[in-house]
Amino acid sequence: MLVFAILFGAALPLAAAYAWGVILLRRLATPPEIALAVGAAFESLLVFLLLVLHLAWKPAFLVVGLAPLAVLPFLHPIRLRDRALEPLGRNGRIAACVIFVAYGVWYLVNAMAPEISPDGITYHLGLPFEYTRLGRFPDRISFNDALPHGIEMLFTMAFAFGRHSAAKLVEFGFLAATPTLLLRVGRRLGLPDRASLVAAVFYFCAPVTGITGTTSYNEAALVFFTLAAFYLLLVWRDTGQAWYLAAAGLAAGFCYAIKMPDAIVLAGAALPVAVWGGARRWRGLALLAAGAVPAVAAWLARNWVMSGNPLAPLGNALFPNPYFHLMAERVWAQNMADWGHVAPLDAPWQLAFGDGFSGTFGPLLLALPLGLLAWRSRAARLVMAAALLLALPWYFNQGARFLMPSAAVAGLALGAALARPWRGRLAWAAVALQAIICWPQALNLWQPDYTFRLHGFPLAAALRIEPQAGYLARTVPEYQVARMVDQHTPVDARIFSLQPVANAYLPRAVTVSWQSAQGERIADALHRAFYANPMYQHRGHWPAEPLMGLRFRLPAADEGEFDIAEVEIYSKGKRVPVAADWTLIAQPNPWEAPLALDHNYATRWRTWQPIEAGMTFEIDFAHPAIADAVALVSDAPCEGVPLEIWVKPTNDDWCLAANSPPTVASSAVPRRPEAVAALRSDGFGYILAPVAQRGEGLIGADMLAHPLAWDLDAVASAGSSALFHVR
Repeated sequence: MLVFAILFGAALPLAAAYAWGVILLRRLATPPEIALAVGAAFESLLVFLLLVLHLAWKPAFLVVGLAPLAVLPFLHPIRLRDRALEPLGRNGRIAACVIFVAYGVWYLVNAMAPEISPDGITYHLGLPFEYTRLGRFPDRISFNDALPHGIEMLFTMAFAFGRHSAAKLVEFGFLAATPTLLLRVGRRLGLPDRASLVAAVFYFCAPVTGITGTTSYNEAALVFFTLAAFYLLLVWRDTGQAWYLAAAGLAAGFCYAIKMPDAIVLAGAALPVAVWGGARRWRGLALLAAGAVPAVAAWLARNWVMSGNPLAPLGNALFPNPYFHLMAERVWAQNMADWGHVAPLDAPWQLAFGDGFSGTFGPLLLALPLGLLAWRSRAARLVMAAALLLALPWYFNQGARFLMPSAAVAGLALGAALARPWRGRLAWAAVALQAIICWPQALNLWQPDYTFRLHGFPLAAALRIEPQAGYLARTVPEYQVARMVDQHTPVDARIFSLQPVANAYLPRAVTVSWQSAQGERIADALHRAFYANPMYQHRGHWPAEPLMGLRFRLPAADEGEFDIAEVEIYSKGKRVPVAADWTLIAQPNPWEAPLALDHNYATRWRTWQPIEAGMTFEIDFAHPAIADAVALVSDAPCEGVPLEIWVKPTNDDWCLAANSPPTVASSAVPRRPEAVAALRSDGFGYILAPVAQRGEGLIGADMLAHPLAWDLDAVASAGSSALFHVR
């Protein structure tokens, strides 16, 4: 029964997507793969609307899925048949079928097994799990929440009926449809079928494709929709029918909805329209844009409403907001683009056989430069240009799977170069080489176990002969942590975590430290309380008089950042109490200004970016307050960074009271209970932390050894993680 639920959960969104595509394209001649692509993009929008309207429940999903299927028998789609060019022949077809069936069965079994991939158990399926629990989008705003989730909308529909494996099978469905789509693209380009077969085998058998297309990673779907947009552009070029451009725009725009950097697909689609469109290029561009707008605008609008930043979690320099720090965005971008210890000359080998980029493509990746031999072919030049364009997102994220769209297209150029000489014998040699060397059992003979690829054939887990809980318990350490949290917290618990969480198996709301400004603030307070680094006082003095405000100004830029743990205002040696009607103005980061006057030295206002000339922190008193001194307590010693202190008398404008005031060591120390108090004030009742003696585990280990010193109660532990209750 469970296997049936899995298969039904996957079949419903895929079959409905095809039906929606037939309905939308009923007046255009299209192959089934294109109907699937266009219908899936439209279906994703329908699920998005259900989540927005708080209607994302099984009955609504059944309507979305069954309604087009009920209409389908009454429609007669117009099939677009692409002319076969130097077909494979009987022996060639048999060899191709053997390769694709063998790999397909291996992939299918892995796709039906429970989800164990790192990103899959955290957010690719963690979010659909939460969507189906709530019937809507959560109110939380975090890094993963703000990303566009076009494919995850289809995962959500599948998850509602078949849980994790059903969602994985949706991804596998797009992978399975890609080889025939590559064949259609090749025929549209005028390439012999042997050339397309080289590209299809290179892509389909690549180890990174295998693991990506059988988990809830969405890159395999991205390749499918990229090729669908490419194919539709070629059909428009060949037929001149403008409505193909609207369909191409929807497919290209949906690539953005899958991954933000792949807005490059839409930009790339506009180039041939501008070049081939002639006098009607503007009408063509308008149709392309009209098709793309729904897929793109839905996610931009949601982010605009939720955070004030349509490009969230990126673009925070253009759209400052309280939910994401600019420094976190820059650090994330830097980490994603970091090649680690891989030298530039070693990159091709690592992408082919190593694991320096978390994934490999097999031996044919090293042969891709041979595609230049087909330079005289207009089709080869076109696919090489497209491959270079599609490779650009990899520059910003070095994971091998981000090269999959580029590699799939580049394979066509390689195939074009190999298909001609010696009657295509080189093409067949390349196909055999890729298929044999990339077979998982062959890779097991020489690649280490930690390589990012498929390693096993979990048939018992796929058929649920081995229970899911047992399979996950022995393969995913995070699963035991999720079970521990589930068993020891109430359903409505708010949990703060210093480590990634298997949200796909945890029905709780969890805020992970690095994924939002709120999480970073709390983590910052915990760090400062644990390490207790010295702080400094920047002091200013002036004759006692009634004031209407104080202002701290940084007149010069610096590569470091600035912070204020506490502003202590004095009158005749006594601290002036903070009034509720004071107005705080900070530039940048005005939303966190109250942390500088909360009498908590574990929290602080920070610029969260390098100092720029003119940055200010201002306190405007609602009524005159008599003061003669101020001490700005900060972690920054301000060595070589000038600081100005301004005061505003009642009958005068702002006056400079101190320029580069003296700095002395502060006696204040951030305390552990103060850090937990900050977490408590944000509504969190639990902390999940690693307890290993490294990184964040140092803090968790200290919490476990001294819970009362932190004002916590140790609740439970699993593996190298511990759960604490906030007292």
